[in-house]
Amino acid sequence: MCGVVGFSCDNPSEEHYGLLAKLICESAIRGLHSFGITYTNPTFGIVTKKNHDLLALDIPKVNKLIFHNRYSTSGDYEDHRNNQPITNEEMSLVFNGVLDMRTKKEMEAAYGIQMRTENDGEIVLQTCGTDKEKLKTFVENTKGSFAGLILTASGELLAIRNTNRPLWTCEYKDGVYFASTKDIFLRSDSTLNPVEVKPYTIYES
Repeated sequence: MCGVVGFSCDNPSEEHYGLLAKLICESAIRGLHSFGITYTNPTFGIVTKKNHDLLALDIPKVNKLIFHNRYSTSGDYEDHRNNQPITNEEMSLVFNGVLDMRTKKEMEAAYGIQMRTENDGEIVLQTCGTDKEKLKTFVENTKGSFAGLILTASGELLAIRNTNRPLWTCEYKDGVYFASTKDIFLRSDSTLNPVEVKPYTIYES
């Protein structure tokens, strides 16, 4: 089980960051082994940070961000290369689900790729990249479970899921948020009105 959180806002305020912090804290119930964030920086491009302690993970005040926390089910979580976000020069991915339970060597042979990690999310990065049609087709055709958020180097935040994993979204004061489940939103702020992300539909923000 994993948790994902996404945030996008053109003109974020302290209220936006306050809700983001609450969503991240409430998501911790979905995994305590590792925590990670990705955001974009004009100078450095995609920036990804990971920590085994949520309180030690500095959440920056940016206008777009994705977050992940996990319980370890595959790949050694002590090695942060196996923990999400999984990132390359073009994009960063967080997801809840299982795409492939095979070993790294077996996944490389099956998909014709060279993997830097043991995380099956790397399949998405290497076979789809930032191509939205390829991403949609992959999620439609995978036999696994997937609810994911992608942040691209150009600053696009994409969300998509299949029917095997939940993903919810909510608008708040001109900001857009994503979280794994409805209850995470409502525990963060009972006045929110989250809606479920439609399966196989790419949400762009």
